[in-house]
This record gives sequence, structure tokens and C-alpha cells, in this order.
Amino acid sequence: MKKHIHCTLLILLFINSFLTLQVHGQQRKIDVGDRNLWQIYDRDLQFTAKDTMGFAPSDSIGQWVLKNEELSLSAIEFDVKGENSMNNNFVGIAFNMQDLRTFETIYFRPFNFFNPDTVRRPRSVQYMYLPDYPWPRLREEHPGKYENRILKTPDPDQWFHVKITIDHPEIKVFVNNNPTPSLVVNSLSTRTKGKIGFWMQGKSRGSFANLVITPAQTSKKVSYGNNPAAGKYLQVGDASLYYEVYGKGRPVLLLHGGVYGYIDEFEPLIDELAKTNLVICPATRGHGRSQIGNTPFTWQQRAEDAYKIVRSITKEKVAVIGFSDGAAAAYKLAAIHPELVTSLVAIGFGNKSKDSARTIFNYTPELLMGQAPELFNSRKSLMPQPERWGQCLAWLNQLYNNEILSQETFTKIKCPVLVMTGEKDQYHTVASVTSVSKMIPGSKLSVIEGCGHVVIGCNFPAVWGSIKPFIASPRSGS
Repeated sequence: MKKHIHCTLLILLFINSFLTLQVHGQQRKIDVGDRNLWQIYDRDLQFTAKDTMGFAPSDSIGQWVLKNEELSLSAIEFDVKGENSMNNNFVGIAFNMQDLRTFETIYFRPFNFFNPDTVRRPRSVQYMYLPDYPWPRLREEHPGKYENRILKTPDPDQWFHVKITIDHPEIKVFVNNNPTPSLVVNSLSTRTKGKIGFWMQGKSRGSFANLVITPAQTSKKVSYGNNPAAGKYLQVGDASLYYEVYGKGRPVLLLHGGVYGYIDEFEPLIDELAKTNLVICPATRGHGRSQIGNTPFTWQQRAEDAYKIVRSITKEKVAVIGFSDGAAAAYKLAAIHPELVTSLVAIGFGNKSKDSARTIFNYTPELLMGQAPELFNSRKSLMPQPERWGQCLAWLNQLYNNEILSQETFTKIKCPVLVMTGEKDQYHTVASVTSVSKMIPGSKLSVIEGCGHVVIGCNFPAVWGSIKPFIASPRSGS
């Protein structure tokens, strides 16, 4: 499956929502033919004209990248011309993009439009949510649900018009102004906002024109992790630590993941929790707006930092939800401060003994910037000490490689515990997470089907469906 995903992570053209836009009411028309708007990697434009561009086929993965703000859309319209050739006929658009690997796409296969093969024709228009739901998985698990034939089929050698309407979770695809949609699906993503881009598979040839987007009518997005209205600082030992607070009610502490993680990864969770809870969101040392300090990182340090932030805000007990690194800190916090923690949800952190075979972590700024430059440029822009990022990563490597949470830590936890993991978590396997659950008396285990490590982004409805009743339970109260 991984091999297929890498093969189909194809052509991405990111579109700046505030450059070269002609506004018509709520609609925004973007001049597709302005080559100066994008940076090109590993592929050539075949031609450009007014409001039109065409891409040549290539064996390599090509990307057209333009930094932009994220978009929440209710409609996307464009003209497209693909290639009537087997295996070279994948053209469409990606939307709700979180990074180069995580996005939804609607794409077309002109070779199948009039194909006499009755199996191929219903595969003319297709939906995917990568990387978790590529077409082989969707076809196997939901045959015929995420692909269809095109009504009033267009000429596969000519241009055709596409309109996609998005009323989350419902997505409809209309072709050549036909009032009846050719495809209707429910989105498999919990995200309703992201980047947008034209999409093609490796050897496919494609031309695009007349792009018009319609923003959704949504409230202004909260900049979690960078919100002056909710953010404060607390001096804890040798570091000034940043935190944000949202909502009112029973306190809930959220502890985010490390390296890639930050407060904003909890966006859908904060949105839900803040309706009825006081939500406390610290940034751990070296992440976002928090300083690094002068002491190598430990899980005990993480737990004590969280304790002091909570106690600066409230004298009440708190429910704790931690993800990845945050789950390890949450376990430690519940073990050493049982008087503070009413209940614990630990997501994506399993038991690893000193003798077990483990991944050796060696994160460096060069490695991470090569993997996700836009993400980490954004992260660095928040750091009060960006010049010390390399030191921060070195201490994280040391923490991950050398410090193990002992069985003694887990057996000291007395509050109700929900242990959660993704079925396909590549960092902490179901077996390792289950091992932790067995060491904590009375704990519950939740495995999110089909997801990897980042279960909140993969299937938030399932995650929330487990968390909500657990933290609302009388046993989880103060």
C-alpha cells in the first residue's frame, strides 16, 4: 500500500488565495496562466497562455508550490483536458491539503470515459483521501462508493468543465453543467480547510484553465498556538513557557506531541472541548512560543512543567489528554501528581523496554526542513530562540532514545485511563500500547481502525466518539 501511495503523490500546484484574484461577489477567479505565481520542482510546464497552463508528462513526481493561506471552500470550478491513454490519464484537483502527502482529491480518467470495458467505465471520476484512503483501499472496502461513470460523458480528447460543491461532509461533482452530479461522496477527512492544487499522476499529461473558487461561509479560524487573545507566559525554572486557555467549565489539560507537534494539532479537539470545558493548552519546551531552557529534557520535567502551568490557572483537578510525547508526559503527571489528575486519555504512546528493538531517532534541522520546509518554517517563525532549534532536537533525540517509562510509572496511576492508538501506528504498535493498558488497572483501550499515528487528523469523529463519553463519565470527574 505504501508503495502505491508514493506513486500517486503526484502533481501539486498550490494556489495563493490572495494573489492575482479577480473577485466576483463571493467567487474568486484565479489566473491559472500566470507562471510567476508558482515554483516548479522536477517537471516542466508544456505551455502557458492567458488563464491556461499545460503540463508535460514525466516519470518523476512534479510539484508546483506557492505559499498561501489555507482555504475553506464551498465550490471549486475549472476546465480540464486530460489524455485518452491507458495508465496516463489521471487529472484533477486536490483540496483541504494539510501537507504534500495529506489531502483530498477528485480526479478524472478520460481513457475510461467511453471504454467498452464495463468494469472501467464506472471508474471515470474518483475520490481519494491520501495517505489513509488511496483508491485500492476504497475500492476493496467500499466497491463503487467512491468512483463512478460520468453522466452525459464528455469527449475524452477535449476540454470539459468541472464543478465541485462542498457542504461538509458531502461532496458533489458536476461535469459540463449537468445539473445531476456524477459523483456524490462523504468526505473521509475531518478537515474543512487547507490548500488547493491541480493534481496529476506521474506520466499523465494535463491542461487546466478557468479556475474559480467560492469560499465557504465560516467563522474566522482561531490560530491555535499563535493566538494573542488566549496566550500567556509562565516562567518555570529556566524557561518561559507559553500556554493558551479556551472555554469555561471543568478543566481539561491538552499535551501535544513532539518535533512535528504543537498546540494546533488539537484544533478539532479544542473546538469541541471548549464548548463545555476550560481547556488548557501548554507549548512544551522548544516547541512554538516556549523557550528551550538549559536542562536536557526528561518526562518528569515535562510533567512538572504542565503541573505548574495548571496550578497557575486553577486549583481544581483536571482531566488530561496527551498525544504521543504528550501521552508520555501525561502518564508521568498522573503517576507523580495523583491529586491533580481526575482522568487520563493517552493517545499514541506504547511500552518499550530497554532491551527491545527500537528506532534510533536522529532528528536534525536539515532533515526536517528537507521533509516539510513549509511546516517547519512556520514552526520556527514562532520560536523565541530559533537559533537553538538544533539543541532542542538533540535533547529530544536523547529523550526518545534513552528514557523509558517504567512499569512502576504505569502501575502508580490510579485515575480512570483511556489508552488510544491507531490500528496502523508506525511508531507505537497496537501491541505496545495494549501492553501499557494491561499495566494500568481498570484502563480502557480504543483502537482507531485504519489510522496511523496521527489519529486525530485521520478520523476525528471516531476519536471524539471515544473521548467524549469517557471524560464526561462520573468516574472521570473531580
